[in-house]
Amino acid sequence: KLFVGGLSWQTTPDSLKQYFQKFGELKECFIMCDPVTRRSRGFGFITFVTMEDSEKAVAVEPHILDGKKIDPKKAFPKVPNSKYVTKTKKVFVGGIQHGTSEDDLREYFGKFGSVTEVVIMIDKITTRCRGFGFITFDTEESVDKCCDERYHIINSKRVECKKAQPK
Repeated sequence: KLFVGGLSWQTTPDSLKQYFQKFGELKECFIMCDPVTRRSRGFGFITFVTMEDSEKAVAVEPHILDGKKIDPKKAFPKVPNSKYVTKTKKVFVGGIQHGTSEDDLREYFGKFGSVTEVVIMIDKITTRCRGFGFITFDTEESVDKCCDERYHIINSKRVECKKAQPK
């Protein structure tokens, strides 16, 4: 995974993807946006299918996209805080789209391992989806595989997955 800094406000996920595809096949490509204004925050992430393609992209300089010099670097995960759980069989899933069913989630997350429980949190008053839920796997390894990628696409919507923390 590469962090790409210095993006122009005009750069779109499609133009970022198009630019980096010349180095190899991409698995994932997204630009971070402000949650309130929805404007680009000027950086994003790309994931190549192979490590070799990722290294090829970093080796080339300069990178110019939409008239700006951009700076791709190997992305490092945030350093986990010691109070956070590192071993768990449960995953928090945020950003679940209204209309996504427990079966949709069970089918998607089944590719990481055997799913033992799926819970979509529902508002008691409105009975609508609260936009998040939990997936329980039968092994911690399945959770690790699932959380290797922070963002997943389910029903054309990007959701965020993190290891669930106890209350």
